[in-house]
Amino acid sequence: MPELHAAITPQDRLHVLVVDDDVTIRRLLGSFLHAEGHTVSFAEHGGDALAQFERDSGFDLFMIDVTMPVMDGLALCEALKDRLDRWVPIMMMSANAAESDEVEGLDIGADYYLTKPISFPLLRARVRASQRIARLQRDLETTNARLADYYNRSRADSDLARELLDRLLHQGEEKALEARYILNPAGDFNGDIILSIRSPSQRQYSLIADATGHGLPAALALMPVVETFSRLAREGYSLETVVRELNARLRSSLPHGRFVAATVVMVEPHIQRMSVWNGGSPSAYVIDNTARTIVKRFQPRHPPLGILSDDDFDARTQHLAYRPEHTLVACTDGVVEAEAADGTMFGARGLEAVLTAADRSEDLLAELGRRLDAFTGADGARDDRSVLLLPLANLTSSLPEGQEPSAEPHSASDVTSRATGGWYFAVGVRGNTLKEAELAPIINGLFGQMGLSGEQADRAHVCVTELINNAIDHGILGLDSSLKQTPDGFEAYFRERRKRLRALRDGVIVIRTHLDQLDDAWHLRVAVSDSGEGFGAAPLRDGANRAPLFAGTASNPDSVRHGRGIHLVRRLADRLAFHDDGATAEFHITVTTPTAAAGPGSPSSGN
Repeated sequence: MPELHAAITPQDRLHVLVVDDDVTIRRLLGSFLHAEGHTVSFAEHGGDALAQFERDSGFDLFMIDVTMPVMDGLALCEALKDRLDRWVPIMMMSANAAESDEVEGLDIGADYYLTKPISFPLLRARVRASQRIARLQRDLETTNARLADYYNRSRADSDLARELLDRLLHQGEEKALEARYILNPAGDFNGDIILSIRSPSQRQYSLIADATGHGLPAALALMPVVETFSRLAREGYSLETVVRELNARLRSSLPHGRFVAATVVMVEPHIQRMSVWNGGSPSAYVIDNTARTIVKRFQPRHPPLGILSDDDFDARTQHLAYRPEHTLVACTDGVVEAEAADGTMFGARGLEAVLTAADRSEDLLAELGRRLDAFTGADGARDDRSVLLLPLANLTSSLPEGQEPSAEPHSASDVTSRATGGWYFAVGVRGNTLKEAELAPIINGLFGQMGLSGEQADRAHVCVTELINNAIDHGILGLDSSLKQTPDGFEAYFRERRKRLRALRDGVIVIRTHLDQLDDAWHLRVAVSDSGEGFGAAPLRDGANRAPLFAGTASNPDSVRHGRGIHLVRRLADRLAFHDDGATAEFHITVTTPTAAAGPGSPSSGN
C-alpha cells in the first residue's frame, strides 16, 4: 500500500474517474488516490464510465484499463475525446507492456500510458503533472479576471497604442484573401486575431487566436503569434511544424500564466484536403452551406499554445477530405460564452443552431452577428468575439496549366552543355532526419534565391511540394493511398503515417535542381528521387499516388480522394517524366521571361 501523504489544498484536489473491471485494482487505486487527497469515482467498464460522464462531465483525470467487457479502454478513450469540450488528461493502464499497444493508445488520444503492475512512484508523478495543469488553468482563470478588470481601467495613450498595434498585427490583411471574418473587441484593444495567408505552394493557412485576458495585454501577447505564423505559412511549412513553433515561441516569450487559445487550419485546395489543430478553442465546424448540415466538428484536442513544454506538446492534427460546397467556421470563446441578460450562455448549441437553421440568411456571417447581438441585448460583448468563415469553394488556384512543347524538348545534357548561365544544386536527407525534415520550404526558399517569381515560380512550388510528399509517403514509407477512400480514411492514413515515421531507420530522398539559360528562355528541371522500390519493381498497388500516374480519370479527377498529387504535377508542369523504375520523378518548366529568373549574379540581373 502506498504511503499516506499530507492533505492537499482544495484547489489542488482532482476528481478522478477510475475505470477497471477488476475490483481489486479499483480498490487499490482508490486507496492510493484518497491517500493523495483526491476525490475518486469508479466504473466497471467503458459503458458505465460513459454514462457517468454524460451525467457529470466535471472530471479532472481519467484512469482507464485497456481490456474490459462491454466497451474496452481504447473505445472509451476515443469516445471521451469526441465528447470533451476542454482538455482533460487520460491515463491508459494495461498488463501488456508491448510498445505497439502503448503507441496505439497514444494515437487514439491518451496522454499517459502505464503498465501493470503499476509503479506507484510513477503514478504519483503522472497524477501530480495533471494537478499542475489543472492548477494552472484555475489560476489562469482567476488571474484573467483580475487582469481584465485592471487593464480595462488603464486608458493612457490608448489611441496611439491601438494604431501601432493594428499596424504591427497586420489587422485587415486578410481582407484581400478568401477568408471572411468578424472581429468584435470588448474594449479598445482586441485580444483576438484572424490571419489567412496563401503560401507559394498554394496552401491556404488560416489562424484564429484568443490571447489570455482582454485589452492591451492580450493584444501584446499576440505579436509573437503574428510574426511566427506569417513567416512559416509563407514558407509553406507543415501544420505540425507551424503549431509546434508557435507553442515554443509563446512559451519562451509570454509571462507565467499567459497563453493563447487557437485554431490553426491548413487547406490544400488542389487535393481538397484540410488539416486542423485546435488548442483550447471552441469546436470548429465544416458545414454544407447548401444543405445546412454539419459535416465535421474539430473538437479542442489540445491545451492552448504556450502552456506545455516541447516534450509534452502534441502537434497531431485532424484531417478531412472536403468538397467545394463546404465552408469552415471557427470562433473564439467570446462567441459561445456570450451571455444573455439572465446569464444564459449562447453556447455551442446556439452556434450550431445558427449554422443549421433552414430559415437563416445566405450571408452566414451577417446572420450570426445579428443573432449574437439579439441574444446579448443592450449589454453587448463582454469578451472579444471573433468568427472566421472560409468558403472552401473560393480556395481555387489561378495557376495556368503547363504547356506542351511545340517541338521535341531539349535533352537535359543538351541544355546543360549549351547553357550560357544558370544554377544547379542538390539537397538530400537520409535516415532519422527524414522524420522531422521540411524539404519543400528549403527548396522553395532556394527558388527565391535563384530569382524565380511569378506564375512559373508558383507552379514550381506546387510541383516540388507534391513530389516530395509523394516520395516520402509512398516511396520511403510505402503508404497505400487507397486508405483515404474509407469514411474515416484520412485519419487512418495519417495515424499509419505517424506510426511508420516513428519506426523509420533508413531511407534517402534527394532533390536535384537545374535552372539553365538557353537562348531566350530559362529551363527549370527538378528531379525528386527516393530510395523506395519505385512502381516498376513491384506489382502496382491500386490507388497509390505513384502508380499509375493518376488513380481517377482525366475527365473526372474527383472520382477518387487519392492520386491527385501526380495528376496535379502533370497538369502544372510543361513535362513530367519518371526514371529509375519510378523512384525518380522529374518535371520541367520553361520560364519564358529571362528577368523572371534573374537571381543575384545571374546574367540578366545586371550585376
